[in-house]
Amino acid sequence: MFWRTEDRVWNAASRRAACQSAEEEYIVEDYERLKKLVEQCAEDVAKAEGGNKAAGTRVRKAMQDIKAAAQEVRKKILEVRSAAD
Repeated sequence: MFWRTEDRVWNAASRRAACQSAEEEYIVEDYERLKKLVEQCAEDVAKAEGGNKAAGTRVRKAMQDIKAAAQEVRKKILEVRSAAD
């Protein structure tokens, strides 16, 4: 099938926009996961501040999970930015 150049450009642009929209949805999902992780450890942070050693251990583990989730959000944002260029 023969395509005119402007049709091909438009189709490529629309495909790129659809992919970018899907990536943005994944970013929102990952960001929501990050917020949930932070909210979940709030109680343990208060307990750890009060001197509860077990809560401190749970908070440190949660912070590792939060770090990984934040890195994932960061990575996907950079992918969207790179795709836009």
